[in-house]
Amino acid sequence: MSVRGARGGARGKADMHLHTLYSDGTADLRALLEHVERSTDLDLIAITDHERIDGALRAREIHAAGRYSYELVVGEEVTTRRGHVLAVFIEERIPALRPLAETIERIHAAGGLAIAAHPMAPLTPSLGRGSLLALQADPRSERHLDAIELMNPSAAGRSRRITRRRLNEQLLHLPGVGNSDAHVLEGIGTAWTWFPGSGADDYRAALRDGTTQPDGSFWSNRHNVAVYRRQLVAKARHLRHTLRPSGEWR
Repeated sequence: MSVRGARGGARGKADMHLHTLYSDGTADLRALLEHVERSTDLDLIAITDHERIDGALRAREIHAAGRYSYELVVGEEVTTRRGHVLAVFIEERIPALRPLAETIERIHAAGGLAIAAHPMAPLTPSLGRGSLLALQADPRSERHLDAIELMNPSAAGRSRRITRRRLNEQLLHLPGVGNSDAHVLEGIGTAWTWFPGSGADDYRAALRDGTTQPDGSFWSNRHNVAVYRRQLVAKARHLRHTLRPSGEWR
């Protein structure tokens, strides 16, 4: 049964693609953790800021010291030379701008799982059809993806969603997941992955066994524009802090 109890269901809900002020998100760590606790029914989340894990590590410290009814794992959204890949369940930063196959090898060597983020999306660096097929055909299993993000509610995720699903069903046969790719608090949990169980170990087992199910709702165009506007404000704040540090603000 789910550790959240209030839902009373036998399946867990995971959102493994969340951003904070440590990269291009708009929420600080404590606000994000409290929002997940009070305003969602998620059982598992991952902080996946771009090219860094220090925010995720700090979030884990705060989470461990609090009383939260969901689990948190450390992740990173890694920019490879072919597009974005989510690295989850890691303890060390995966370097950016490396060859795709090498990046996935590094993720697995670090004990993590590699998930294609919003694949085939034209609006943000994403793995294309050729890259996905090349990984699938690679004889070295350590270069294979562990899952593919089939539900991403952002504008990037909405684009080519049918083509993406068809490619996976016909050729890739990867476990499908849903993630919100949230950069604002209200975006968290708008897409998720159903999986048997409730915790991090259950999620890993579900990917291994291919028993995950993506779900969620796409954002409106108005919401997408509002998110981009708030991201610009957050980036300006980040720049001000970089030029004139004033203590811990993220």
